[in-house]
Amino acid sequence: MIAYKRKNVTIIRSFYALFVLHLLLNHNASAASEAEQLLVFVQPGASAVQTAFQEQHLPEIRKVAESMGVSVHVVDARQGAPLQISLTPLVVYQNHRGRSIYQGRTTTTTRIRNFIRTSRFVPQGEEIRRRERIPIWESGRSKIWAPLKVAALTGSRPQNYDHEAFVAAALKNIDKGFKRFRMQKVAELDRADRGFYMDFNPWLSQDGRLYLSLVLFSQFDCKAPVYQKKITGAWNDQGKLFQEASGLMENAVAEIIGDAESGDSFDPLKIDVPQKSWEQIGFPLPPAPTAKSVELEASTKIPTNWVLEKSGSGEPPMIQFRFPAPLDNYAGEVLAAKGELTLPQSLIASGAAGFVEIDTTSAITMGDPRLDEAIRGSMMLHTKKFPTAKFVINSIASDDQPIAYGRLTPVIVTGAFTLKGKSVPLTSKTEFEPVVGEDGNPRLVIRGAFNIDLRVFTIEGADGPEPARHTLLFDVYFILKGK
Repeated sequence: MIAYKRKNVTIIRSFYALFVLHLLLNHNASAASEAEQLLVFVQPGASAVQTAFQEQHLPEIRKVAESMGVSVHVVDARQGAPLQISLTPLVVYQNHRGRSIYQGRTTTTTRIRNFIRTSRFVPQGEEIRRRERIPIWESGRSKIWAPLKVAALTGSRPQNYDHEAFVAAALKNIDKGFKRFRMQKVAELDRADRGFYMDFNPWLSQDGRLYLSLVLFSQFDCKAPVYQKKITGAWNDQGKLFQEASGLMENAVAEIIGDAESGDSFDPLKIDVPQKSWEQIGFPLPPAPTAKSVELEASTKIPTNWVLEKSGSGEPPMIQFRFPAPLDNYAGEVLAAKGELTLPQSLIASGAAGFVEIDTTSAITMGDPRLDEAIRGSMMLHTKKFPTAKFVINSIASDDQPIAYGRLTPVIVTGAFTLKGKSVPLTSKTEFEPVVGEDGNPRLVIRGAFNIDLRVFTIEGADGPEPARHTLLFDVYFILKGK
């Protein structure tokens, strides 16, 4: 009898939850008349991904939006959705100027705040992104894209090694190893389509063993891999090894998009979901305000000349540094720096130039006056003799898409890093993202990461195991304003 009552209570609660959700969805659809709207497309109960999003992340997104005067509307995409809605959860902002689709992790509310602030002045364009020779996994309405990079073979190269032939054969076998992805000559990608970057790093030992280091990055984070693995096989079986590698990468992507806690998870919208217009689902663009509004289109045009500004109190430090685990208790930050960046008129990142310079005598701290004094001493930075450190950009590798509001631009920055009077080449995986600041003016956010070997600069490392004691990791978070 008690079990029967408990079962009834559970059923009643379930019906009540569905009833409340039904009212919420219907209320949102009928009340869509506010000047600024954040539309959150979901598929309630479809998976653990949807449940975790609605229980954990949607309340935080709602707080951010409502604190900015933006109404939030939850829409069940399964009842019909515009063609641009290919997966859930998906966040869309709209006002009288236009409509923008959020490209980022729904777990990162600071990026959602920037997205709203930027989109309210500069809506996304309608252009389709085209990529060539790229693996695509079509799942329902959605497309998952995965650019491949096969690094040059390192270690004991055979005498007859041909790099171009090696890479061509590797790519062919990677394609064979896929079960879901298919290589496409040309792919047209929408704003909601998701991507992962697949890196294959080969190393050959003297005894003929080929080692592959597999690294997978989310399109939303170029610094921290979402998957890493090392596999090995005979040099003569390299084809099978690359096929195995691509299968592992593909499975990792599948696991990540299905992991409710990953930040990169989603559920594709099924092909048979009715295609409806924005008007048909009750969300046409809101009308323009009757009162005269402040038009900031001119001031929010992306500049070509930028200058580094100091991070605000609520933002990450410009540069943070630390030793790897288990020595990561040794950490510090750069308090100030000066720098400039110049973009070409095309706004394509590969044509950019610039520098960053740090005053080592005063701008570096580990939060302890004793440690700071030691850092500046002759055994480490020797700041009396070498008062500055500098990085100058030599080249940037990027795609051929211009830097634009509403999307991250991943790049590889290569340049010369000078410390203690010694200059060495340095490469950093970096991403550029233009946003609109609190003052309505454009900012360029640059995030990146790199590491250095302290022995190169004759700097004493920390007490601890090799190689951690000689390796210093850097995380960069620059905010630049128009010059």
